[in-house]
Amino acid sequence: MSLARPDSLPRTVAPEDYPWLGPAASSALLLGDGVVDLEPAQDPPAPAEDRAASAVDRAAIERALAAEGAAPLAERTLVLAVGSNQTPRTIARKYARSGADVPVTTPFVRCTVHDLAVGHVPRAAAPGYVPAAPYRADGQRMELVATWFDAEQLAVVDRTEPNYDRVRLPAARFPVRLATGEEPEHVDVYASRWGVLARDGVPIPLRHRQQELFDELVALTGDERLIGDAAEICARLAEDPDALLALGRRHGLVAADGLPRG
Repeated sequence: MSLARPDSLPRTVAPEDYPWLGPAASSALLLGDGVVDLEPAQDPPAPAEDRAASAVDRAAIERALAAEGAAPLAERTLVLAVGSNQTPRTIARKYARSGADVPVTTPFVRCTVHDLAVGHVPRAAAPGYVPAAPYRADGQRMELVATWFDAEQLAVVDRTEPNYDRVRLPAARFPVRLATGEEPEHVDVYASRWGVLARDGVPIPLRHRQQELFDELVALTGDERLIGDAAEICARLAEDPDALLALGRRHGLVAADGLPRG
């Protein structure tokens, strides 16, 4: 592991820039004073399951956790991230804003997941952006990041996800291979409570610019509230987060995500 330059972890971000991923998300360890890279930089990084050897050393993560006095991996829950939760800076902001004395040390590991894709929640988040949401997509393969949260951390993150339910994806239906070389029996993921945005019943894949999504929705609905600069549209949706859900239902733009519940 190599120590990266401590991340500035800004307290505020622009809603129109969601999901704030920047460079491709990668395996990392969030510490109180910065972020440690867990694998050599590659551009683009090879899919986790295509590596001949593990890219991330699980034992090294365990040693780092022990050195920080943090819970070991066996006492943590593995949660797949599909949006901004893939980055340490987003999770660090959530810990800081919680007001709780929550441990900061958190491992993030790249993974390859099958039969899953990422689209959009058909409802705006409180700041006005349209967040990401997973959906079942047979035959697809994605490279995402999974995060190992301890119980206190997980409780904090759960509280920041009012548009989602945390559900469990069994490996028998959604195979996952971590950059550590492991294939876990299951992972959790935050699934939208409202379904996903869809066109003709087919989920709309994640648009990495809010402006692109808003322009697409204008073409589908003609709704004037979605016309203009993305920052202005986010401000409008922040005033009425349910407006997008009502619009989507009226135009038949909402579909089930196909993920298991219960």
